[in-house]
Amino acid sequence: MLTGHAKKPFQCPSCAFVQLEPPHLISTYCRACGDYYEVKRPGAATVSRFFPPAPILNGRRRDVFCHRCGTTHGVSEHARTTICGTCSAAIDLEDFSFLESASRPVDTRGSLLVGPGAIVSHSWLVCGSARIEGRVTGSLKCEGEVVLATRGSMVCQISAPNVVIEKGACVHVTLPVETDSFLVRGQFSGIVRCRGMVKVFRGGVLDADVKARSVVVEKGGRLDGNLCVDTAQASVADPQRSAQRAFSPLMVVEPSAAG
Repeated sequence: MLTGHAKKPFQCPSCAFVQLEPPHLISTYCRACGDYYEVKRPGAATVSRFFPPAPILNGRRRDVFCHRCGTTHGVSEHARTTICGTCSAAIDLEDFSFLESASRPVDTRGSLLVGPGAIVSHSWLVCGSARIEGRVTGSLKCEGEVVLATRGSMVCQISAPNVVIEKGACVHVTLPVETDSFLVRGQFSGIVRCRGMVKVFRGGVLDADVKARSVVVEKGGRLDGNLCVDTAQASVADPQRSAQRAFSPLMVVEPSAAG
């Protein structure tokens, strides 16, 4: 089961804000300016002055980045969907929960949950944050944190600022994981490309081809596989960082005290 349904774009005649609504919409409140308007025919609407602005709306807005064209636009903080003004891509702003398997694109700035036993497959899976208890196949791009809490193998390319392998997880990812921070509390095997720190906590097991800026293995943790550390590469805070920078053959492990 998932949230989100096929809808059509409707434009507010007062402020030109475009929002997605059911295709047979008769009337609605604009989520940007609060005006009430009626839909007279598909794609056209007129403002009704007999209804006050929706009381829950105000002037506060949020920025939404479009990963398809690379532009940013502002929407009301109460908006649930939006349309990119540059490429017309539909972007959801609500949370998505998959409790059953599905094969479909996801483009939301809310959270993505893939429940136990569910498999979500697509080459375009974009979200604000993600928790994977089932499996994901294709490409997953996250603006925040990805938590892998599954057991099994996934054919998926993952890109996110933070990736966490939860305690109790045992996951193998066949395609590279690109991140700024990679934390291992469970078991992970695959390919890791980290622009910041890789940390293996006590009880964690990392069996991977790792390239990172620094690596910390706590007492009781384990790291196997190939390790390549480049302390000179761009830091996470450096806006000029490049994921294509070459890594040196230097191999360094910094064990910390038991935590």
